[in-house]
Formats: sequence, C-alpha cells, structure tokens
Amino acid sequence: ETQKLTAALRRGVGVQGRWGEQTLRNVLEMAGLQNRFDFLEQVTVTSGERRQRPDVVVRMPGGGELVIDAKVSIGAFLDAQDAPDEAQREAALARHADSVRTHVRTLASRGYQDELGGSADFVAMFIPGDSFLVAALDRQPDLLNEAMAQKVVVVTPTTLFALCKAVSYGWRVEDQARGAAEIARVARELYKRLSDMGGHVAGVGKALTQAVERYNQVVGSLESRVLPQARRFETLGVDHEGKPMPELPHIETGVRPLARLDPKDEDGAA
Repeated sequence: ETQKLTAALRRGVGVQGRWGEQTLRNVLEMAGLQNRFDFLEQVTVTSGERRQRPDVVVRMPGGGELVIDAKVSIGAFLDAQDAPDEAQREAALARHADSVRTHVRTLASRGYQDELGGSADFVAMFIPGDSFLVAALDRQPDLLNEAMAQKVVVVTPTTLFALCKAVSYGWRVEDQARGAAEIARVARELYKRLSDMGGHVAGVGKALTQAVERYNQVVGSLESRVLPQARRFETLGVDHEGKPMPELPHIETGVRPLARLDPKDEDGAA
C-alpha cells in the first residue's frame, strides 16, 4: 500500500496537491471543525484584477479568519528515499528543502491575510507530513524563522491539529457565552411578563375588595334603614305568602394581597 501511495504521489503536482488538500480537510475535521460552517474551502479572494483561491479559510471566534494553504512538493523527498547512495540522497534532500523555502516565499507574496478583512496577521502553510518538514529543517535550520518574518507559519498535521483545537474550543466558549446572554434576555423578559401579570392580578383583587366593601355598605344600609320597616309588616299580620324577609350577612373574608418579592430574599419569600 505504501508503494502504491508513493507511485501515485509521483504522478505529478496535481495528485500531490489533492492529497494535501484531503489531508488538510481530515485534520480540520478531526479537530472538531465542520466544513461549510467553521471553515470554507477554495474561497475566491479578489484584489483589483487579481483573483486568488486559498485552500481553506477557517472562521475564528470574534469574526476573525485564518487562511491555510496546503503546499505539497515531495518529489525530491521521495527521490531521497530511493537514492542509491548517500551523496544522491543528500542532494535530493537539499532540493526538497529549497522547494519548501520556495513555497514559503511564493505564499508570502500572495498576501492572503491582507486581502481578507478581519484575517489573522499571518497565513498558515500546511505540509501534510511532519517528516517532510523535519527533512527540510535539517538542511535549512533557519527556514521557520525566515517564514515567520514573511508572516507565514509552517504547520504540519500535528501542529495544525493543536491550533484548530484551540479554535474549536474558542467556538464552544463563544457559544456558551451567547447561550448565557440569551438565557439572561429570556429571564428579563419572563420577569417583566410576571410583573405585568402580577399587576393585573393585583388589580382584580383590588376590584374584588371594592365590590365586597360596596356590598357590605349596601347590606348595612338595608339592615339599618329598610329591613326593619319591612319586618313590621310581619308584626302587623300582613300576608307575606310564607316568605320571610331573608337575613343578609356581611362578607368578612378579605382578598389576599400579593406578596411583594424582596430581591434580597434568595428563597423568594415575602
């Protein structure tokens, strides 16, 4: 299987490029990022008359963006593995290191981070194998410093996974903060509605209290001024068809008022 993969990768830059893009996608998804939501592939970037298409644009919390471009040129590296002697192997690895450096300079010249608003101040160059980068660094130890000076960060599956894990964690934190803000908004709205409803209930209680008071006043007036006169008909023998004058009791039960909520009371007691 390794021989088949090696043979496929020797077919040309196109095959190597597709392999690098697939490896990049796999790393992003393993880090917890979702395609078309957390990152976009082959986004067209237009600057004047120039149109460019970085391999991936990762959306970061806060509206930022991170550009990642996969660079796979491992023909010389594969030649080194098949070299018949040490001299040819070293020559092939030197070409490999030069190829990586050329990719760094080419990517730096494109200035993706300047074309995308809100982008990070660097672009990530993805190499789909730690051994490819190690081989280049063995021949050119200053390669990473030179790349960072040109605002290019060289990443491999291991380092990119760690970087994207941090991005994924940032998204979770932002989602939690957004959820907490929504809970607070809903709680404020619920409190307002409960307060309005409490006001309506208090109004009904007040109206009932007033109705009871008016009823008791009417009963009191009947008992003191009307019923005594009416009951005299009974003493005078007036035929009242067996219907006695009814007793009109007072209503003593009052309406229970709503307890006022004390904000200092954690249990919500009045």
